[in-house]
Amino acid sequence: MGLLDQVLGGVMNSRGMGGQTGSSSSPLLPILMALLSNRGGQGGGLGGLLGGMAGGGGQFGGGAQGAGLNGGLGGLIDMFTQAGHGDAARSWVSSGQNQPIGPHEVETAFGGQTIDRLSQQTGLQRGDLLSQLSAILPEAVDKLTPNGRLPDEHETRHW
Repeated sequence: MGLLDQVLGGVMNSRGMGGQTGSSSSPLLPILMALLSNRGGQGGGLGGLLGGMAGGGGQFGGGAQGAGLNGGLGGLIDMFTQAGHGDAARSWVSSGQNQPIGPHEVETAFGGQTIDRLSQQTGLQRGDLLSQLSAILPEAVDKLTPNGRLPDEHETRHW
């Protein structure tokens, strides 16, 4: 089990989102792993997980979302920054208190079509998906950036 698996598993279990008895994990776990590690099928990142839909076709409605979907942890921070929530996202990386992010802000950063696709992928209702992402993302990013900075490529290879 890699660092990313441990971090996300710990965050989800601490939030009561680890799944039911007998199930291996929450349906969000593969989404989060792809999003934060820039690993995920064809194109890497969340875009690859969703079948490459975030690629050049612009089906997610804007360069910020396409770049963030494929950009791993740094792309995620950029996505929130471009949606006007950069202070909160940067607080998750830096040492100190994590600013919360609301479900609506998560939806703004990801875009409505992406949230709809993720809801279909996970089987979670849209509102539940947004609530879980808003609860998990600050802590997950914080735990993956213990030095108060984004990890470099060498560091992420060990995830």
